[in-house]
Amino acid sequence: MREEILSADIDIGTSTTQLVFTRMFLENISPGAMIPKVEIVDRQVIYRSQIHFTPLLSPTMIDADKVRQLMEQEFINAGVNPADIDTGAVIITGETARKENARQVADALSLLAGDFVVATAGPDLESIISGKGAGAAKQSYDRNSIVANLDIGGGTTNIATYEVGEVIDTTCLDIDDRLIKFEKGGTEVTYISEKWQEMTRRMGIPVKVGDQLNRQQIDQIVDRMVEILQEVMGLKRPPMTWHF
Repeated sequence: MREEILSADIDIGTSTTQLVFTRMFLENISPGAMIPKVEIVDRQVIYRSQIHFTPLLSPTMIDADKVRQLMEQEFINAGVNPADIDTGAVIITGETARKENARQVADALSLLAGDFVVATAGPDLESIISGKGAGAAKQSYDRNSIVANLDIGGGTTNIATYEVGEVIDTTCLDIDDRLIKFEKGGTEVTYISEKWQEMTRRMGIPVKVGDQLNRQQIDQIVDRMVEILQEVMGLKRPPMTWHF
């Protein structure tokens, strides 16, 4: 007998937050009198919210009230009543998972509807989720090969390597597009992560909040980020003088 359930899934990342409603179909696939084995046999995405910038109160604090308001409005936009939700998940990933009140935000959102799974995804879990979502696991299985997936987000790059569909390694690097922030339309640094503040110092171009960077300096930093990814993937030999 097939059962239909409605799921609400909220992804709160370093840069963006999004809500997806999915209709899932469950079915007992065990024959005859055998012990029931219920699996998801089909799924249909019925609504994807617009992608919102994750609201922050400070570099270390998520704006919990604003996140909840955004999600409540998306329920209205989708025409979905919270009482209709059977299950769901709130996943906090990337740099956002390190924020001081990440758990408070997850708990607040879990009260929207249903029995939510609330998870602050660490680097290993996030790497695996992104690799499976991108199809890297399936591709490695279909091709009987090793496939690596790089998920470049707003605060971290998560890497998962699959061999014939199975995860064989994961890692996470502090490389992404929001580790250094600039004033809107300008080149004045408004935020830089501690690790990249140290990294730029080692590069000989120490950067701090308030500095004005020129195009050459920005290119140097971006090039170093790319080089680190190449080194991790074995595409380039790391210089003996670099440590990261």
